[in-house]
Amino acid sequence: MAVFDRGLGGDGWASFATLQSLADDGDPFVEDDHHGVMNGLVGGPGGHLVLQYPPGILVLDALPFLAGRILDRALPAGWMADGADLPPAGRVPRGVFLSAAMIVLARNAATLLGLLWIARALRRIGFPEGIAAAATALTFFGGPLIFYSLVGMTHAPAFALAALLLLVLVRQRETGSVRLALAAGAIVGGAVMVRYGSAALAAPALLAIFHSPRLKSRATDGRPWTGTFRSVLVFGAGLILPLLALPFWWEWLFGSWRPPYGGTWVISAASPWNVLFSPVHGLFLFHPALLLAAVGMAFLPARPHPNRRWAVIAAVWFLSVAVLYGWWSEWNNAGGYGQRFLIDALPALSLGFAAFLAGGRTRLKAAAAVGAALVGYVLFFAAVGGLVAPPVGLPWPQRLGEYTPLLRNPPGPSEMADALRRASLPVRAASR
Repeated sequence: MAVFDRGLGGDGWASFATLQSLADDGDPFVEDDHHGVMNGLVGGPGGHLVLQYPPGILVLDALPFLAGRILDRALPAGWMADGADLPPAGRVPRGVFLSAAMIVLARNAATLLGLLWIARALRRIGFPEGIAAAATALTFFGGPLIFYSLVGMTHAPAFALAALLLLVLVRQRETGSVRLALAAGAIVGGAVMVRYGSAALAAPALLAIFHSPRLKSRATDGRPWTGTFRSVLVFGAGLILPLLALPFWWEWLFGSWRPPYGGTWVISAASPWNVLFSPVHGLFLFHPALLLAAVGMAFLPARPHPNRRWAVIAAVWFLSVAVLYGWWSEWNNAGGYGQRFLIDALPALSLGFAAFLAGGRTRLKAAAAVGAALVGYVLFFAAVGGLVAPPVGLPWPQRLGEYTPLLRNPPGPSEMADALRRASLPVRAASR
């Protein structure tokens, strides 16, 4: 992340512009704050431009945004007096750059926190420390986080919340705690306030709570199932509570209880195969290491592991996210890199990685997983470094076939160095 940080990209500019407008103008209308970047902005009443995403990301970004402004006031006036380059907006004032940089650093920190929570969850489930560490590393390097931890989009905090949900569910199943059920619901609700698609997390969370072993043991001791249903109801209350602000937010921005959003939703048998195996940004094609995680997830129930029921929860988690996004008309992510919509499923896939590596022949399996992750990393570097040309009108390669020029004419050391400078804002700054 330190090498490849790319600035505030994608929909990160929409939420940044909204924060700037709220701080400077006291309203969410960003037609004078978008710095020429229109990602994630839609038309509102009175001809205004407004953020199409839910407002939870504004809450998470508020502190780093303000930290950047405080830093701007504290630094000497001559330092970066001419502003700084920040793609894709170009040259921006120093205060804008510093606030955006703080937000990107917060995204990096969110990714690291999510990985920490995954490692802790895997240890509590019962996997050895080495397996948990390797599975956590593969979750980052083997999937779309290698790109989406680098930009100020909403995927990194959504991933962190999903990872925290995994850890809370592990602890809730250990104790049967009603408070942890409430916390799990609040985490899912908070994730939905960051990305609407995180609603898919409710299905595996409900399954994990409803089949809590501790609550079942109480039921077999002669107690009624009231504890289970109470935990489910409390989970629902925690889920709904953060969402109560949404209708008021929609009414303020759009003058309607139904927010406008890109694309359409259609229930189709093409899902989830489209997001998983499509030649255009199919998950297992662009991130082949995740296929090994899916294999591990599939074979875990056959092993005499005390927590093999987690394989069922993980499978429901993975499929809930994949099916939901497979129903969306924008599932192929033509404007982005790789298959980013499965980021919410990475905590479940981390359990698949752990299951794949466990159970013998660990070195051979680890070599296969590292090799698959390296394939995905080569695709990532070639794309962000400009070593392959995307289709006309699109920012990123769409199919594996577009990478074939690398095989015919492998880049030399100087071309690789140029690609690294193109891919990395810190490397460009250091080289100047």
